[in-house]
Amino acid sequence: MNIFSWNEFTTYIVRRKLKVWLAIFAMYLSIAGLITFSLFILEESFQTVMFGTWPAQDAQRWDVVLDGTDLMESMLKTMNIVNYSCGWIQPLAFISYRAYAKSEAYYIKGLRAKVLAHEPEMMVGREVAIKFKINQIKKYGDKFLLSNGRLVIVSDKRINGTMDIKAMIKKTEAGYELTNISRRTLSGQAG
Repeated sequence: MNIFSWNEFTTYIVRRKLKVWLAIFAMYLSIAGLITFSLFILEESFQTVMFGTWPAQDAQRWDVVLDGTDLMESMLKTMNIVNYSCGWIQPLAFISYRAYAKSEAYYIKGLRAKVLAHEPEMMVGREVAIKFKINQIKKYGDKFLLSNGRLVIVSDKRINGTMDIKAMIKKTEAGYELTNISRRTLSGQAG
């Protein structure tokens, strides 16, 4: 008997194994499709909100734009949770949606910068990251008031130039102040 001969039993075994592998592959495709479709719907919902912010910007409705950024941020968080928890099942989709999520975060950052530039009072109570160019310095007791024309930083020392800062915006009698400031870089000089 030739051990390499093809007979009915061998055909039966090959077909059976092929059916099992095809069933596993179909299950993989179903799970990967379910995850990628969910990510796709999250992407589309983000874009719908993004499109809604465009006419709000044209109408100078910064409250609506800010609401849109909050909604987009929520969708971005959900997308990241889905992508990082099970998106790796489909590696190409994982890479694509990770890149898309990064661009979403950048768009949100840009919109919030636009809201801050047009109506800083809308950002009261929120953390902002800004490039703060000091245009005016006033002595205020033992402190210095550093102003860019719209916002004021109370500082222990006199600083000239431009700062990259993260801070919270707070409304006071003097106007809008930045509090809880953390300076990331300083291109200005203490004087």
